[in-house]
Amino acid sequence: MAKRKVSRKYKKKAIMERQMQERKPPSSQPRKKINWKQFIKKLPSRIAKFYRNVIHELKRVTWPTRKALLNYTIVVIVTIIIFAIILGVFDLGFLRLVELMTKI
Repeated sequence: MAKRKVSRKYKKKAIMERQMQERKPPSSQPRKKINWKQFIKKLPSRIAKFYRNVIHELKRVTWPTRKALLNYTIVVIVTIIIFAIILGVFDLGFLRLVELMTKI
């Protein structure tokens, strides 16, 4: 007997239903209670460790040279100016169009 073709829409639905049946129920482990005394006691050392890690990562960063930074800055400023001019031209055009439509 030949296999019946099933549309993609129904294949997805069948796959999802099969996955739902195979899914394991979540384990219901009791949540750990927080020992607030230990948490408060360890907090300063955890904050210090965070800042030490930040400094360590910043040392690994490849910083751009002054020349590259200047080039990037110029590119950004020129791009902003070009887009401001384009936006201004469109704004002026739409303003004239609305004025023309209100006179009619």
